[in-house]
Amino acid sequence: MVRFILKFALSPGAMEFYGKYYCLDGNIIKAGNEEYTSSGDVTFYEVIRTRKGIPMFFDDHMKRLSEGISTRYEIGRNISQEVREGLDRLVATESYDEINVKVAVSFSGREYSVHLCYIVSSYPADEMISAGVRLVLFHAERFDPGVKLLNDRLRLSVNEALQKKHAYEALLVNREGYITEGSRSNVFFVTADRKIFTAPDSMILSGITRKHVITLCHSEGIELVYQAIRAEDVSRFQSVFITGTSPMVLPARSIEDTIFGSISPVIEKIRRSYSEMAEESMNRYRFEKK
Repeated sequence: MVRFILKFALSPGAMEFYGKYYCLDGNIIKAGNEEYTSSGDVTFYEVIRTRKGIPMFFDDHMKRLSEGISTRYEIGRNISQEVREGLDRLVATESYDEINVKVAVSFSGREYSVHLCYIVSSYPADEMISAGVRLVLFHAERFDPGVKLLNDRLRLSVNEALQKKHAYEALLVNREGYITEGSRSNVFFVTADRKIFTAPDSMILSGITRKHVITLCHSEGIELVYQAIRAEDVSRFQSVFITGTSPMVLPARSIEDTIFGSISPVIEKIRRSYSEMAEESMNRYRFEKK
């Protein structure tokens, strides 16, 4: 397999790309042709997990992307259709068994470009799913938690902390000492009596996985409390799990020096149910393509 790293000139930093090709405004371009990329002042993005070229929860991602763009811009074109057509062209040119696709809509003034590319993707091993992963705390806040904008400075700082502490993910702690979300995930805290705490939507970027996990909790009669947890209080919970595009539903083994002795059975139930929902979403996409 040949791997190329291509830097897109997207504000505020750069986007790394995996593979031989990418798609720019519906055109398939071979890696190395950087002159075809365009710079932008503001970039909205989504990361979508795919299996054999079929995206998971495509409609949910496009809805969030469109809503984010609408907070700053009015556009007449159908972003969802543009992304669908671009993804289908990219997959027809180059495909993988399982990989994440980054969709970036980059604005320069009122004009915009739509970029699609494969990115380096890492999924939890079976051992991580059964034993849980190590999480650490990172003091930072998103400028606009409700909108998914590129923030390379935060991403680089978090990556350095994860490498230094050999951790899977960093939980963001705000200036008041509350854990809001992960750097690329959402977080849930489980009590011994199956009550689940998670930060309110106003404090976080609400992920697609999180949304469906909340739906599953309601359908299973699991009590949800929308309340952020102080970093100093994590030890009072029996279990913790994170949700996101790559980890899906993934239990934590520890947060900093706090080790969780057991993984609540409710987490495994949610994980399996969510996996079924992901399969159903891919089946819908396949049906819509026919």
